[in-house]
Amino acid sequence: MTFKRVPFCLLLVLVVLSHSFMADASQQSKILPDKFIGSFKLDRSENFDEFLASKGVNWFVRKMVALASVTKVFKQSAAGVGVYDLDNLSLKKNTYYTGWKLSEPFRAEGFDGTIHEITFDYDSSKDLLYEKHVRVDNPEDKGETYRYAVADGELVMTMQNDKVTCKRYFKKQ
Repeated sequence: MTFKRVPFCLLLVLVVLSHSFMADASQQSKILPDKFIGSFKLDRSENFDEFLASKGVNWFVRKMVALASVTKVFKQSAAGVGVYDLDNLSLKKNTYYTGWKLSEPFRAEGFDGTIHEITFDYDSSKDLLYEKHVRVDNPEDKGETYRYAVADGELVMTMQNDKVTCKRYFKKQ
């Protein structure tokens, strides 16, 4: 009788431990890696004018936007672990996304002055952070997704529209 209980107890312990490990792994994907935390100032861009043109932005506005310096500040929120803030700082306009969590949509004003539903997601298998925007007042809006990677002390933001891909490189401050 005791022999039969030992394997059952061992099995029970293994199930409890594996459940605990899976819960930790699930929680880990909700945490943004430290390399994304910090202040990053725009250094250079590739195909930015072409990207804006593909979105229908007129020449004058494209030139003004291209001249504007942008700093992105990702930080841990005072609201707790797994809660973040992002400040987009520029001469034209600042946007502040506060108290967001990975994979949880929230609403905030975008650079264009309209309200966006925004979702940040982190893919640990690709080591990429995604920022998705959908304009709330436009039911036909397909949305935009910005992809971030960190390499060699730079935050690399990749954007795509139609067949135009743009990269913006931000130096860590």
